[in-house]
Amino acid sequence: MPTTPTISVPHPVSETPTAPDLSFRGALKIPAFRNLWIGQAISQLGDALYYLVFLFMIDKLTGNALIVGLAGAADTLPFLGLALYAGVLADRMDRRRILLLCDVISAVVLLLFAILVFFNPKPPAVWLIAAGFLLSTINVFFAPAKSASIPQLVPSSLLPAANSLSMTTQNVMPLLGIALSGTILALLYAVSPTYFFVGAIVLNACSFAFSAIFIRKLPPLIPEKPNADPNVWKELKEGIRYIRQNPTLATLVGVTLLVSLSIAPFMLVYVTVNRQWFGGAYWTLALCESSFFAAAILGGIILGQVNIRRPGLVCAVSMAIFGATIAFMAFSHLYFWFVFWNVIAGLAFPFSQIPITTYIQRTVPNHYQGRVNSVLSMVNWGVQPLAIGLGGLLLSANGSAVTLLVMGVGMTLGALSGLISRPFRTAEMP
Repeated sequence: MPTTPTISVPHPVSETPTAPDLSFRGALKIPAFRNLWIGQAISQLGDALYYLVFLFMIDKLTGNALIVGLAGAADTLPFLGLALYAGVLADRMDRRRILLLCDVISAVVLLLFAILVFFNPKPPAVWLIAAGFLLSTINVFFAPAKSASIPQLVPSSLLPAANSLSMTTQNVMPLLGIALSGTILALLYAVSPTYFFVGAIVLNACSFAFSAIFIRKLPPLIPEKPNADPNVWKELKEGIRYIRQNPTLATLVGVTLLVSLSIAPFMLVYVTVNRQWFGGAYWTLALCESSFFAAAILGGIILGQVNIRRPGLVCAVSMAIFGATIAFMAFSHLYFWFVFWNVIAGLAFPFSQIPITTYIQRTVPNHYQGRVNSVLSMVNWGVQPLAIGLGGLLLSANGSAVTLLVMGVGMTLGALSGLISRPFRTAEMP
């Protein structure tokens, strides 16, 4: 186990204010953050190899958009039931230990799933849904612990660079994953769909195992002010009260709810559009996804060169642009234009996420970070079972074009609703 002293301050810097450092190099010079970044880069590559293949195989095995939707909904249910509790744990336990346990358990679950699929090449839909549910349950605990760890590992002036690097990597890895799944795994698919699916599962399991190696190198990440009260419910209510009393955070929760309700069915519609409009080949689906992530990488790089002063305003406007691109996809039966709107959405995506994330890390006390992030995760993911179900009904009744248009308009209006709140639109980055 590491012998590095426990880190318990939210921003380990001197008291002298410094200008924000927007370079990735500065963040990567910090060994602890570098280990977290490397571990997550490996894990995200495995996820990217697996997730699109997972949805593709469900669609191929069942040919039923409803089953694809159920699988997507099962992935989000744990956030509805466990996210708040996970946030409390992240604010009272060693966050490093939470991250490490999540990686190890994920690797074990995936290896067991690979064995099941290998011996049953056409697994029942319930197996697929259950596997997604288990992995998502683990991620519920991982996400708030990771978000709360970053401001403990880097100084405040480096938070924009650290978040931008994290987001850029989060988009680079899916791009690489899609490229690998479209080449190496596609060759396996030509030999056997079973090898294709099992290969993706095993690679993802290995990625979690390698991530655990780097997470283990982190110092203990004890919350700044752990609450000794054993009553979890009291801590949970305290976190919700903190959000309600902060108008910027309260507005962000509301905007996240409205946007998530609109965008949740997107992958369900994505897979269906690929089959109905573009022939159903894996490469057409992969190219759409890779165009989005490539543009998101570029957007993250551009964002890394600017100093955002009003994160709430930028968040709302960027989300609205994202929503508008989805509305335009409804009229894009020509593949070129569908890819084009994916590119515009990718450029807007980092601007909707990174500045507001940095704002939360700089303004929310460290011992509230886990609960604030868990509430946002719960709202973002917890509403998705309902939204995916409604999206599936809308898709079945009215088709892909109408569903995309409704989603895009809903997301745009939901994002712009944040501008009604003066504290949210005028919030300034510390």
